[in-house]
Amino acid sequence: YGIPSDNPFVSDPTSRNEIWAFGLRNPWRISFDRQTGELWAGDVGQNAWEEVDLITRGGNYGWNVLEGNHCYQPSSNCVTDDLIPPIQEYDHGSGCSITGGYVYRGKAIPDLTGVYVYGDFCSGRIWGLRYEDGQVTESREIASRRLQIASFGEDAAGELYVLAFDGGVYRIAAGAAGDAE
Repeated sequence: YGIPSDNPFVSDPTSRNEIWAFGLRNPWRISFDRQTGELWAGDVGQNAWEEVDLITRGGNYGWNVLEGNHCYQPSSNCVTDDLIPPIQEYDHGSGCSITGGYVYRGKAIPDLTGVYVYGDFCSGRIWGLRYEDGQVTESREIASRRLQIASFGEDAAGELYVLAFDGGVYRIAAGAAGDAE
């Protein structure tokens, strides 16, 4: 394999040249926004928090100092200087293991255009968030199914699919209220 010459740590003798970003605990599915090129990740937490990260070159996302936006080690008064917080998090009351998805760029559900769609393996809940000008401007649950969501897929037209542990592949489609189902 090759390592791009512009990788952030390629000239750092104390780091591995392959590293693009660090401080992620267990990124479970990453994807590029096909329109902007931004790199999105769902990062599985340890005990209490799941997070969505927008990955930047050389960024430190805080594991194992932080779990989500919360001190992990130490459990309080942790130093967060130079750490990049998640753009979204949820606690284990809403689910237990994030499954990262995609920014929707299809045509079938215009209300989802530009929305990052992700889910939770344990609860089967699917959420969408809109991120504009450095902040989440909208966040909502768009579907909830009794599925163990293992992954999401995207077809050539930008339409999204849910891959579940029951062996099924489910298309995200517009429901009666304009939300995905």
